Amino acid sequence: MAHRERADAARNRRAILLAAHRLICENGIDQVSMSDIAAEAGVGKGTLFRRFGDRAGLVNALFEQLTEDWEPDALAALADSGTDPAGRAVAFLAGLFDRITVPGRPLLRAMGNHATPDRMRRYRTWQSALAAVIAEARPGLPEEETAFTAHVLLGTLRADFVDLLSGGGMTVEEIRTRILAHADRVIRSGPSGG
Repeated sequence: MAHRERADAARNRRAILLAAHRLICENGIDQVSMSDIAAEAGVGKGTLFRRFGDRAGLVNALFEQLTEDWEPDALAALADSGTDPAGRAVAFLAGLFDRITVPGRPLLRAMGNHATPDRMRRYRTWQSALAAVIAEARPGLPEEETAFTAHVLLGTLRADFVDLLSGGGMTVEEIRTRILAHADRVIRSGPSGG
């Protein structure tokens, strides 16, 4: 039988995640202490540590919440074979950019490049689903090419890549437009356009 969370524990969890997300996005991870988050959430510092262990545990929980809210519908739309596969792939990438990369950039930066089992499982799910749709859009493309193309396209949505481009003077909207246009070209005709 699954463990059911008490109402007050669920309320505290939501309050902590909301407070942590807001404070980290406004101030950056290095400027936010666990005490700041506990105070903002209206809970004791001990509650925060018991629930999440440490700052890394809290940041991972924030990322999980962010992705869990988006992923089921996004994967279902990606698998909907009744529509244009390239369009579905680009829409999936757009959703990932809009719902995870942009609002999650401070969290993604805080998480660094540490590949936890949960993060790798989630990434493999996205990469595999995207590769399947690329194969649908380009039926003659070898399987290793569709897999590689999915990896490359997901790589363009990394927070550090978006930071690099925005540091070079591009707006987030320009970055989004160019990434999605490039993805559409690659999916429909390949990287060389042929």
